[in-house]
Amino acid sequence: MKRFLFIFSAIALSSCNANNSNTSFVGPTGQATHTAKCSSTSQGCFQEASKICSGPYQVVDSESHAGGMAADLLPGPVTWYGMTYICGKSDGKMPQFPFRGQAYVPDTTPHVLNCNGNRNNLNCTQF
Repeated sequence: MKRFLFIFSAIALSSCNANNSNTSFVGPTGQATHTAKCSSTSQGCFQEASKICSGPYQVVDSESHAGGMAADLLPGPVTWYGMTYICGKSDGKMPQFPFRGQAYVPDTTPHVLNCNGNRNNLNCTQF
């Protein structure tokens, strides 16, 4: 159990999603363009760009959106940050990470847990 909690904590506290942290493609200018996707803080995106470029880089686009702890497929309670960048000379502009996409709205609908009794005297427990 302790091992499971340690692994879960490490994943939850990591700043970058290892599966999607570094995707590269050729951009319209013919330069290699990279993307970094990180959860909880935008700092992981900067760290990933610094590691990939080994020097300066220019931010082309940035965004943030709601997602889950382990993935960002559906809106969830964790903020995910995405940054597209090109290695090389920078224009010095910092990314703004504007929020795009759906906001996370927790389910507040009461759910019936257990009901006892008859039609005239029904007692239900909700959560």
